[in-house]
Amino acid sequence: VGGSREFLEGLREGGKTGSNSLASSSPSSYDKEREDWVRECVKWKAEVPFRWRPAPGGLLKTQDAIDALYRAFRKQPAEVQKDAIVTTGVGNHQMMSSQFFRWTRPRQMLTSGSLGVMGVGLPYALGAQVACPKSLVLLVDGDSSFNMTLQELKTIMNLKLPVKIAVMNDGRCQMVWIWQKLFFEDHYISTFSPNPDYETLVKAYGIEPFKCDSRENLHEVCEKFLSHPGPAFCDFRVEPDICLPMVQPGKALDDMLLHPDQANMRMEGLAPS
Repeated sequence: VGGSREFLEGLREGGKTGSNSLASSSPSSYDKEREDWVRECVKWKAEVPFRWRPAPGGLLKTQDAIDALYRAFRKQPAEVQKDAIVTTGVGNHQMMSSQFFRWTRPRQMLTSGSLGVMGVGLPYALGAQVACPKSLVLLVDGDSSFNMTLQELKTIMNLKLPVKIAVMNDGRCQMVWIWQKLFFEDHYISTFSPNPDYETLVKAYGIEPFKCDSRENLHEVCEKFLSHPGPAFCDFRVEPDICLPMVQPGKALDDMLLHPDQANMRMEGLAPS
């Protein structure tokens, strides 16, 4: 870190000598600091894994479904895993996909981060499948996000794309609903979403339908769904839940809303800059 003049002069000198004097001044100390930080993060992940409270009666939550999808994904052949691409819409399912899926290379997970564009998951998946026709492309979507661009099912039919579409069907915009509950005094508007019969819908476009509403057969359904040779759609009937941890509006990163079992945890330490 330094002034722009110092930085530009360093670049100029680096161009003359074939090295960047700023970047090469103490690489070993930075690399060591970064290694220590990554090691600390790995330790935290092992000690404090993402958790959720199971729904009663064996019913599904979005966390159950995405965790099971990832476990089924890890049973795919190594070459399939290496080339696979995961896309998401925007909402709770997006956050949970980032929590439970572990990607291993750049652009293996395509998602609309800070922009938060609902509906992008299906177009992302179609583009990825066209660009990488031999890859497994999995869309993890929420029902409200999926409903915004479901007309692209026609593109799947036209181009015969073997995209796998997993929709978390809880009948509402759950992330927005949570914000309305926590920060807007329970003033709910435009967050409840009666959905079409997805099985009938996707069948009309020649897509194989799957459905799961219980933890009892969850892993079996996920494996069959991901292994289907053509385009496939799985309707996961899930119970609404909050995605934790959450950074609340106006709060700092060390003041997150945590799972009740982690509420007394102290967060400290800085990433290398």
